[in-house]
Amino acid sequence: MGVGVRALALLATLVVSGLSLAQEPKTIRVGLQAGGTFSWVIYAIERFGIDKQLGIQIKEVTYPTKAATQLALRAGEVQVTVDDFIEAVRIQQQGIPARAVYPYSLVTGGVVVRADSSIKSVADLKGKTIAAQSLGDKSLLILRALAVYKYGFDPQKDSKVVAAAPPLMSELLRKGEIDAALPFWHFVARQVASGEARELISAVDMLKELGAPQDLPLLLIIARNDVDTDTVERLLKAVQLANQRMKETDAFWQEILDKNLYALPDRSLMPAVRKRWESGLPKRWDAGVVVGLTNLVQRMVQVAGAEVVGVSRFDARAYSTQFKPLGD
Repeated sequence: MGVGVRALALLATLVVSGLSLAQEPKTIRVGLQAGGTFSWVIYAIERFGIDKQLGIQIKEVTYPTKAATQLALRAGEVQVTVDDFIEAVRIQQQGIPARAVYPYSLVTGGVVVRADSSIKSVADLKGKTIAAQSLGDKSLLILRALAVYKYGFDPQKDSKVVAAAPPLMSELLRKGEIDAALPFWHFVARQVASGEARELISAVDMLKELGAPQDLPLLLIIARNDVDTDTVERLLKAVQLANQRMKETDAFWQEILDKNLYALPDRSLMPAVRKRWESGLPKRWDAGVVVGLTNLVQRMVQVAGAEVVGVSRFDARAYSTQFKPLGD
């Protein structure tokens, strides 16, 4: 066999080998919280064939609660979850080999009051009854930081804060048993769209009044350190592409209702939920965002204390901006 023929044979072998490797999907285990919006994105990745396009196989496991999802990541049962910016710091300080690798959703919640409420500003919340999901709820902590900083009172000390799940908040607000509430962002969208409530102040405006960047992410994609860079970047690209397809595809939003990935008392409220979801899509992940989150965490600790916030200080190792979605 001549040199030229041998070279061509070798090249053909390398090409076939390369194609075989390219076709081998990267597998990643993803933890989903029941009722969480990350399930929408994972469904979109599979529904639009983005996983096959990028050569990634997502093995999702759904857990009933946030705590169970967090435990699964800690134990290594799953390699990736979505959680808030404080949890990323907490797991770092606890020595868990994981970190936030990309923003998932901006701070898009807010404070709602009844549509006919006399409450006009944050200042009017002093002495009122406010419902939050917990004392450590991030929207409540941001509200407390703002109230102390600008309005001279701490809602936790100078008002009455009660814990309630978002559906219960809506009922209590409707009955007038609470004066204001801090539900999940999609409940804000639903309550305002239905006319039963109005938004007193959005989380974005709270950040603005605090002098913080308005594009800080509340939720982040957190990955264990044992996932290789290529796999992480394929997943991030898949999330990007899924978000784009979700923005463009009207039918998708009815599908997630049909598949019980989300429930609404009135399907006509879905456009409001969709609009609010889109407003929360992050547009950057850089050192400026990390600095903004650093300052926000420190202010929250100063106001609410380390025990309530769950961390005593910010740890920059909790966030990594090294990962770039494929093609970026």
